[in-house]
Amino acid sequence: MLNFFQIFKSNDDRRAKFDHVMDFASDLASTNPSALVDLVRLLLRQLQADLLFSCIEMEMHGARSSILSHAFFMPNGPSKLQMAFDAPELDVDQYLVQLRHDAVLPCPWHRERYVNCLSFIGSGKNMGNWKEDSINHRITVWLPWGIAFVNGGNHSIAAGIASGEGVLKPKAVYDMSKLLDQVHCDGLYYRSSETGKKLDSVRDYKIAALFEIGRLMKIHSISPMKIVT
Repeated sequence: MLNFFQIFKSNDDRRAKFDHVMDFASDLASTNPSALVDLVRLLLRQLQADLLFSCIEMEMHGARSSILSHAFFMPNGPSKLQMAFDAPELDVDQYLVQLRHDAVLPCPWHRERYVNCLSFIGSGKNMGNWKEDSINHRITVWLPWGIAFVNGGNHSIAAGIASGEGVLKPKAVYDMSKLLDQVHCDGLYYRSSETGKKLDSVRDYKIAALFEIGRLMKIHSISPMKIVT
């Protein structure tokens, strides 16, 4: 069990890393705000890799659970501040998800299905280039970050990410600005912006920094995945 001084040092280290990321994000915002999209992708790359590899390194049905969008930032926070249905839903026809670089979070869980998808789907393989399946592939996007939560087609979407090919139209796109208006994060806790009350603890400083980077993206009107017309 951690003693008080170990907990204090752990919190101190986590807060320092959070501050370093936010300093970097502020430098990007003052130099070229559109580059914040790239920082979001970098922050989520390790999580994406963990999700893609979990099924490979674990026994059957031992893969980690899917990412639940409503609990992504605050798994133990007030539900009314987490739910996407309380946010404005945008026109999905204005957005496209590029599997080769966007922050897509599938969670393949069945080893045999994963083997088949990686073996046969993609350029130069038996089933040919990766193609969208409008029925099976279901993705929900949260803006301003451009996080794509996968609700269906986890194994084939993972294959597209692995081969660096494929474009998807999301099934739903939500503007989560209201969440950013109601909550802020100081690196250790998510707090009510109105009262300062603690809503949930930070578990991952990268996700905490991601939350606040969304505020910078909102300020600079950054809209990732949006089709330029």
